Amino acid sequence: MRAALIWLAVKVPVLLCALAIMVVAGKLAHATDACDQYRPTLVREAQAVYGLAAPVPMFAAQLRQESSCRASITAWDNGRGLAQFMDDTSKQVAHMYPEIGAPDPYSPKWAIRALVRYDGWLHKRVQGDTECERWGAALKSYNGGLGYVLKAQRLSTTSGAWFGATEDINAGQSAQNFDYSRRYPRLILFQHQRLYTAWGATVCLEGQR
Repeated sequence: MRAALIWLAVKVPVLLCALAIMVVAGKLAHATDACDQYRPTLVREAQAVYGLAAPVPMFAAQLRQESSCRASITAWDNGRGLAQFMDDTSKQVAHMYPEIGAPDPYSPKWAIRALVRYDGWLHKRVQGDTECERWGAALKSYNGGLGYVLKAQRLSTTSGAWFGATEDINAGQSAQNFDYSRRYPRLILFQHQRLYTAWGATVCLEGQR
């Protein structure tokens, strides 16, 4: 009897601790993604620009990469809000698309409206043999600058192939900036986008690169 009591005294706390860990882990596993709150706005705005086949998961993944869907964040380089627009870019996008209103990067609605339109503007200006390759180049343009992408595509012998080809050409960026902006489309398209596949049509996920 005493042995049984000793066993219970030792094992019960251990079991309770393990149960508590399981409960906490379960809660974390089902924690709400911060981006979920912007799903209705993102779907509505993306479909208004791209139609029902809008690549909503890609845009959600981009917001996740840019700000972890924190609307009030200001980065060290003065990137602002959900989409991390710089001031000059905010002004440029507002000028190109007056229907979105005056620059307001800390407004989630404005940031989402601006992001889906600016991405489309970049997409029209880069080359790509497929939509996957073209979006890769467009996303690099968003992060690293359109000029660098256009120059890299001019230097490339396979300008319409982005991944594993033109993405490797540094057209004048610092080594640090080039490394990050090269990885940027990959993080969005091949990693974060998988979290949002239920939100709409995806880009590139037919094959992992």
